[in-house]
Amino acid sequence: MENTNLPAWKKALTESYPKFQAINPDKAKAELGFALALFQSNPQLQKCDPNTILNSVVSVARTSITLNPVMRLAYLIPRGNKCVLEFSYMGLVALLRDNGCIRTISAHIVYEDEEFIHNIAENTIKHIPKYAETEQLHNARKIIGCYSRATLPTGDVSYEFMPMWEIDKIKKLSKGGFAWKDWRDEMIKKSVLKRHFKLLISTNSSEALHTALQIENENNGLINSYTKTNNSKNLMTAFDDIDEPNDTQPLLFDETPSETPKIAVESKNPMEMTEEEIDNVMELEAEKYRKSDPFMPDTFEPQKEKSPTKVEQRIKGESDLFSDKKKD
Repeated sequence: MENTNLPAWKKALTESYPKFQAINPDKAKAELGFALALFQSNPQLQKCDPNTILNSVVSVARTSITLNPVMRLAYLIPRGNKCVLEFSYMGLVALLRDNGCIRTISAHIVYEDEEFIHNIAENTIKHIPKYAETEQLHNARKIIGCYSRATLPTGDVSYEFMPMWEIDKIKKLSKGGFAWKDWRDEMIKKSVLKRHFKLLISTNSSEALHTALQIENENNGLINSYTKTNNSKNLMTAFDDIDEPNDTQPLLFDETPSETPKIAVESKNPMEMTEEEIDNVMELEAEKYRKSDPFMPDTFEPQKEKSPTKVEQRIKGESDLFSDKKKD
């Protein structure tokens, strides 16, 4: 690419475009537009290490999550001098649903004044919630724990419960303290959902889920590294709430050339585009987002009409023949 005077943060975004395009071409322009709009409105993000900016944006492509702020599934946030990709509670739910791990899932906080019975042997939970009359009374209630309820593709129901003392332990180890202050309830639900996550993905090791595990491990320090004995990737232990050094974890972007899919692009190959051309693409997408209705999707592609199968053609032919005979 040509040498330009782009600031470091913007240069990192332009460099992420070809990588994003190679991994997830359908979303590259839109997601880089969201990222650019976010960086333009956040001076703290602009001060982040450019390498962490590039890695975080490429992580969006690898997990197929969206940075669309209306969806509230994931965010690029500054943490120290690093830009990190943070999944919300709803983002983790979306990853589970989109990868076929669940039909539905929900998380519920349990308060001291509510009836709650957890029968582990029978895999049942009885919870009768109560609602405070004011926000002040609600915040004064003591929390005893939180549970998640997932309906699996088979129709079976799976529960996970965490007492509050375990959640407090996770909070103390977390690197994102401000999130616990501003979004306490969501972070409590996210904690139990992450614990449930390891069971729900035990039969699905898709690239998106695998990458999400790595990102949570590197950014939040709440999950154990993959087994130290053989350094293999063990999804069943990936969400153990142990704060351990990261020296044994696999590098998030340590890829061989064969692991990067070769995908043809519609027009000019992003690898051949100049920084100015990529910058223009991102600016157009960011401007499109800023001018669009936040409650309407930016793009909508109607589903293509499928060609009828041989069986459908035969049924239609017999139906037409019957209609002709009826007329006669």
